[in-house]
Amino acid sequence: MAAKEELYSWLFVNTVPLLYEEKKIERQSKIETWLDLYQITRELNIQKSENSNAGTNAPMSYVI
Repeated sequence: MAAKEELYSWLFVNTVPLLYEEKKIERQSKIETWLDLYQITRELNIQKSENSNAGTNAPMSYVI
């Protein structure tokens, strides 16, 4: 049985380099993107449109 090869990459926190698995870096990047989008919508006071159908897979529409 061959050993599983793990891929590593650098993640920078301010100026501090950290070596992490690429899978964890990708997950962290997705979380940070989501948080950035949440903060932007909150600061711009963008809210979910009330005329959207609940329970459907339709794309969300936002109203400013």
